[in-house]
Amino acid sequence: MYIDELLVVFEEASTNYPKLNQNDVLDSLRKGIEAKKYDLQDQGLIEAILREDKKELVDSLREHLKDITSKLKSDDLDEFLNSDDIKKEAINIFIASLEHLINYYYNNVIGKHFSSS
Repeated sequence: MYIDELLVVFEEASTNYPKLNQNDVLDSLRKGIEAKKYDLQDQGLIEAILREDKKELVDSLREHLKDITSKLKSDDLDEFLNSDDIKKEAINIFIASLEHLINYYYNNVIGKHFSSS
Protein backbone atom coordinates (compact mmCIF):
# COMPACT_ATOMS: atom_id res chain seq x y z
CA MET A 1 0.00 0.00 0.00
CA TYR A 2 2.71 2.50 0.94
CA ILE A 3 4.47 1.75 -2.35
CA ASP A 4 1.46 2.95 -4.34
CA GLU A 5 1.41 6.13 -2.26
CA LEU A 6 5.13 6.65 -2.90
CA LEU A 7 4.53 6.28 -6.65
CA VAL A 8 1.85 8.98 -6.46
CA VAL A 9 4.30 11.27 -4.63
CA PHE A 10 6.94 10.58 -7.31
CA GLU A 11 4.44 11.45 -10.04
CA GLU A 12 3.58 14.68 -8.25
CA ALA A 13 7.24 15.58 -7.86
CA SER A 14 8.07 14.93 -11.50
CA THR A 15 5.21 16.77 -13.19
CA ASN A 16 7.70 19.06 -14.97
CA TYR A 17 9.42 16.03 -16.51
CA PRO A 18 6.83 14.09 -18.57
CA LYS A 19 9.27 11.27 -19.40
CA LEU A 20 9.34 10.40 -15.68
CA ASN A 21 5.61 9.77 -15.45
CA GLN A 22 5.67 6.80 -17.77
CA ASN A 23 4.77 3.27 -16.75
CA ASP A 24 8.29 1.91 -17.26
CA VAL A 25 9.74 4.50 -14.86
CA LEU A 26 7.05 3.87 -12.25
CA ASP A 27 7.58 0.10 -12.60
CA SER A 28 11.33 0.57 -12.11
CA LEU A 29 10.70 2.74 -9.08
CA ARG A 30 8.33 0.12 -7.64
CA LYS A 31 10.98 -2.58 -8.15
CA GLY A 32 13.63 -0.34 -6.56
CA ILE A 33 11.48 0.23 -3.48
CA GLU A 34 10.53 -3.45 -3.23
CA ALA A 35 14.21 -4.42 -3.52
CA LYS A 36 14.92 -2.46 -0.33
CA LYS A 37 12.77 -4.98 1.58
CA TYR A 38 11.71 -2.50 4.23
CA ASP A 39 10.80 -4.17 7.51
CA LEU A 40 7.62 -3.38 9.44
CA GLN A 41 9.30 -0.62 11.43
CA ASP A 42 10.56 1.08 8.27
CA GLN A 43 7.14 0.69 6.65
CA GLY A 44 5.59 2.41 9.66
CA LEU A 45 8.10 5.24 9.33
CA ILE A 46 7.35 5.51 5.61
CA GLU A 47 3.65 5.80 6.38
CA ALA A 48 4.45 8.57 8.89
CA ILE A 49 6.61 10.31 6.28
CA LEU A 50 3.77 10.13 3.77
CA ARG A 51 1.44 11.73 6.30
CA GLU A 52 3.80 14.34 7.74
CA ASP A 53 6.66 14.99 5.31
CA LYS A 54 5.44 14.11 1.83
CA LYS A 55 6.36 17.65 0.77
CA GLU A 56 10.00 16.93 1.68
CA LEU A 57 10.09 14.03 -0.79
CA VAL A 58 8.50 16.15 -3.52
CA ASP A 59 10.79 19.12 -2.91
CA SER A 60 13.91 16.99 -2.72
CA LEU A 61 13.34 15.36 -6.10
CA ARG A 62 12.37 18.66 -7.73
CA GLU A 63 15.40 20.48 -6.34
CA HIS A 64 17.86 17.77 -7.36
CA LEU A 65 16.47 17.55 -10.88
CA LYS A 66 16.49 21.34 -11.19
CA ASP A 67 20.13 21.44 -10.03
CA ILE A 68 21.11 18.81 -12.60
CA THR A 69 19.21 20.34 -15.51
CA SER A 70 20.21 23.92 -14.77
CA LYS A 71 23.87 23.00 -15.36
CA LEU A 72 23.25 21.57 -18.81
CA LYS A 73 23.38 23.46 -22.09
CA SER A 74 20.27 23.43 -24.28
CA ASP A 75 21.39 20.54 -26.55
CA ASP A 76 22.66 18.51 -23.62
CA LEU A 77 19.47 19.22 -21.69
CA ASP A 78 17.26 17.88 -24.47
CA GLU A 79 19.40 14.78 -24.74
CA PHE A 80 19.34 14.24 -20.97
CA LEU A 81 15.57 14.75 -20.71
CA ASN A 82 15.01 12.11 -23.38
CA SER A 83 17.53 9.59 -22.06
CA ASP A 84 17.35 6.73 -19.61
CA ASP A 85 19.81 8.65 -17.44
CA ILE A 86 17.16 11.03 -16.13
CA LYS A 87 14.95 8.07 -15.26
CA LYS A 88 17.70 6.32 -13.32
CA GLU A 89 18.79 9.54 -11.66
CA ALA A 90 15.25 10.43 -10.58
CA ILE A 91 14.65 6.97 -9.11
CA ASN A 92 17.96 7.03 -7.25
CA ILE A 93 17.29 10.53 -5.88
CA PHE A 94 13.78 9.62 -4.75
CA ILE A 95 14.85 6.44 -2.96
CA ALA A 96 17.85 8.19 -1.38
CA SER A 97 15.57 11.00 -0.14
CA LEU A 98 13.15 8.44 1.28
CA GLU A 99 15.96 6.63 3.07
CA HIS A 100 17.28 9.92 4.43
CA LEU A 101 13.85 10.67 5.89
CA ILE A 102 13.56 7.14 7.32
CA ASN A 103 16.91 7.60 9.05
CA TYR A 104 15.88 11.05 10.26
CA TYR A 105 12.66 9.69 11.74
CA TYR A 106 14.46 6.75 13.29
CA ASN A 107 17.16 8.90 14.87
CA ASN A 108 15.01 11.83 15.94
CA VAL A 109 11.67 10.30 16.74
CA ILE A 110 12.44 6.80 17.93
CA GLY A 111 15.92 7.60 19.25
CA LYS A 112 14.68 10.46 21.39
CA HIS A 113 11.83 8.35 22.74
CA PHE A 114 14.22 5.71 24.03
CA SER A 115 16.86 8.12 25.27
CA SER A 116 14.33 10.02 27.39
CA SER A 117 12.98 6.94 29.16
